[in-house]
Amino acid sequence: MNSKLYAGELRHRRTKPKAYAFTYGVYYVDIDLDEIDEVARRIVPFSRNRFNIMSFLDRDHMGAPRTEVRATDNRDVRAAVRARLAQRGIDPDVVRVSLLTNTRILGYVFNPVSFYLVRDRADGALRMVLAEVHNTHGEEHVYDLERVGDGDVYTSHMDKVLYVSPFIDMDTRYVFECREGAAGAYDLRIDEYQGDELFFQAQLRLTPRPLTNANVARMLARYPLMTLKTIGLIHWQGLKLWLRGVKFHSHKAHEEAGR
Repeated sequence: MNSKLYAGELRHRRTKPKAYAFTYGVYYVDIDLDEIDEVARRIVPFSRNRFNIMSFLDRDHMGAPRTEVRATDNRDVRAAVRARLAQRGIDPDVVRVSLLTNTRILGYVFNPVSFYLVRDRADGALRMVLAEVHNTHGEEHVYDLERVGDGDVYTSHMDKVLYVSPFIDMDTRYVFECREGAAGAYDLRIDEYQGDELFFQAQLRLTPRPLTNANVARMLARYPLMTLKTIGLIHWQGLKLWLRGVKFHSHKAHEEAGR
């Protein structure tokens, strides 16, 4: 299988208005969208569109905000990605797409950002990256991270359009970098700028492992309730920023400013 399991660490660092940083361990699955059903057959704790220890629900991706999703939603994530690529001039038949994400754990998931890695079927070259961002208000936006330049590092620029953190203003822009290491390792970084000043960095460093029942069991034991941990840490780190006196930008204020 092309699908893999990844373990590594997530780092956040900000330089203003007050310096602050943290790091914690994570794991992700990287699912080839052509193999979702095969993964469900091979990996006992994993299911597609039904409850299990690890559940992949198509309706969690590439669609309406969670507040508008219904249990009867019959979205096919692979078809949705293929349609999006075709709209952007990429023939979906000459590429394969893998989704680097977290599944639901015992029915719950929160993915701050998932990455669709679009590769040429012939040589495996990274053709495009889609970043699917969710916020804690149930909103979603997919950024098309088109490559800038021809270097070894896949780089893209985009303006921020989705409210994410109440401690970061909306008037910012992102620079995304994807470095690929030996044996499929990833170093993914999102830098956030206000004007020309870099003030926030999020970095995900991941090492691949075969997607097997044994490795999945190890990750579930090492990082129990991973998705609950994610949402818990978001609120915990937010509380610490608030206690440090970092300015709070309300979601409502941003909505009104955009009218």
